[in-house]
Amino acid sequence: MNPSGSKNIYYCFIALTICCSLIALFATLTIAAPSESLGGEASQSVPAVKYGQDPRELERAADKILKQAENHLKKSEFWLCAQELIIIMDYYQSYSQLDKVVHLLGLCLLEEQLYTASIRMYNFLLKKFPKSQYLADALLGLEKAFYAQQEHKQALRVYYVIIKKSNQSKILDEARYVAGQCHYQLKNYDMAINILKDVSNQSEFYDSALYTIAISYLKKSNVATSVDYFRNIISLPVISAERRKIVDNARLTLGLIYYELRAYQAANHQLSKISSQHENYQDALLGMSWSHLKLNEYENVIKTLDKLIKEFPGSENAEESYFLLGQAHIALGNYNDAIAAYRRIVELFPDRQSAPGLIKKVSHSLRNQQNQVEELKVQILIEETKLLDAIPLNGYGEDVPKYLVEEKQRLHDFRKNMIQKLLAERDQLLYMQRQIADLLKTAERHERRKDWRGYAEYGISRALFLREIGASRGN
Repeated sequence: MNPSGSKNIYYCFIALTICCSLIALFATLTIAAPSESLGGEASQSVPAVKYGQDPRELERAADKILKQAENHLKKSEFWLCAQELIIIMDYYQSYSQLDKVVHLLGLCLLEEQLYTASIRMYNFLLKKFPKSQYLADALLGLEKAFYAQQEHKQALRVYYVIIKKSNQSKILDEARYVAGQCHYQLKNYDMAINILKDVSNQSEFYDSALYTIAISYLKKSNVATSVDYFRNIISLPVISAERRKIVDNARLTLGLIYYELRAYQAANHQLSKISSQHENYQDALLGMSWSHLKLNEYENVIKTLDKLIKEFPGSENAEESYFLLGQAHIALGNYNDAIAAYRRIVELFPDRQSAPGLIKKVSHSLRNQQNQVEELKVQILIEETKLLDAIPLNGYGEDVPKYLVEEKQRLHDFRKNMIQKLLAERDQLLYMQRQIADLLKTAERHERRKDWRGYAEYGISRALFLREIGASRGN
């Protein structure tokens, strides 16, 4: 065969497939194993080599595309990696490394939070390549995808297959960690503890496993054992940001446990060691303030609360912080300062009856926005499949026909606009998700918080009374 003619035929084939329907590509994303597989529905395989191309030529082209995909994967460019892999999946099903392609595509879809598509890819690999070297990786990916979808029982079903089929310690440790989290979410605390105890101390999931074990014992009201595990965690050397976060979480929980046990000095010791960069640092400061108050260390209460109010002016703990500040000032006889602190609570919550209405409004808004998020997810998935249909022509040779070069430019413009639209919609999705999280937090806060305004009004009355008594005695 003439090499030049072979290339032209290949380019013509690519040009013809550029305008393929969205349905054809979507079918690729929805490949699943038969109904007896670990999730998903039955489907048919995509056709193999098309239009009679030379398999050796397609094999070389697929090798090149796979290499490009792996380069994207190393840079955590999962979307770009998926683009390359889809090309192989769609146009060369007889590729010698197709099981690797399917595995990597499932991984990319998982990282892009396209869990249903990821599950279908992994199921396809399990059905099509039962002896693949990537079988254990596919099972682990399947377990993680089900867990991400909160399908905990389905994830556990996959886990029990993994422990029977795999002897790779790294995969087993991660599978155990995910399974432990599933049992914890299902409130099977004994099962969670038993599985998580098998996670190796060399695993990257070891710290998190210890923390979940400690919390599980706490859920079982086994405080002594829980405290022992938390102590083990805080004794770990801080060698990474991830471990620092887990150690700080352990210190925070341990500090609150000590507070409930009325060991206030021990509580302060743990809470004071939490990093100022921790996401719940303000809770640590508030806990320290309560401990200082119980120890009658009023100056330390004021010092700690001043720091909390200064660094977190919009804190969700604001009303509680001002209440404690008023208590400390009253204890020191600073009645005017106490009154000012209590009045600040009244300013923050001018209408003590407004909370139920706010909760109702927030809940309604949450329902509406959750529906919009789900609709937007569907739209984004459609845009993603459209974008994947726009095949890049870079790197396939120098003697590309002129009309294909022109078509490539048209595709370039199309892909550029599509990417911009996709990024804009993803930004909107992330914004809406953050807004929902904030609204939910506000609703829960108002639903569960005590009536700090009532306490504040009582505190003002008490401070005024004590101030008058003090003035009378002074006279």
